[in-house]
Amino acid sequence: MSSSAVEAATATSSVASSPRLNAVEAAKLDQQEVESGYGSATDASSTSSSIAALPLISLTQPHLKHLNDQLEDMHPIDILRFCRVMFPNLFQSTAFGLTGLVTLDMLSKIQKENPAAANVDLIFLDTLYHFSETHALVDRIQQRYPNVKLHVFKPFGVDTTAQFEAMYGARLYETEAEMYDW
Repeated sequence: MSSSAVEAATATSSVASSPRLNAVEAAKLDQQEVESGYGSATDASSTSSSIAALPLISLTQPHLKHLNDQLEDMHPIDILRFCRVMFPNLFQSTAFGLTGLVTLDMLSKIQKENPAAANVDLIFLDTLYHFSETHALVDRIQQRYPNVKLHVFKPFGVDTTAQFEAMYGARLYETEAEMYDW
């Protein structure tokens, strides 16, 4: 491989801290074949998603295999450190179960190592069917980790279980799993 091909394959994006990964052969593949699904970041000057503002990160199967091989034996906190560098504007989805809480705690420890770095925001999908204890836990988490931004998503156009069931019927999760599991 020529040095110019190597440089092109590892060029950095306009976001200095985020690498631009392109396999040399990626240009020959259909775009759908190399799509990584990476699209969670937003332009720093905007609150809306802007794919055009994202760094181009194309992860082919060989990339994924290599990354998985490298990450396999790493400690979970080191994997999270890597992910914060590799994927800017990373989000952590959580239902506030044990693994989500452990991940949140590790992320908070990483944040203390570099307070100037952006926090990893949390995403919580409020299905409107969570136990009251879950909502109380969410409140306690927000008090314990005040610097972590929590994004709560509910079904569109409703705020309560009663409103949801009036619009879609009772037990939608049993009768229309595909619609409920949006």
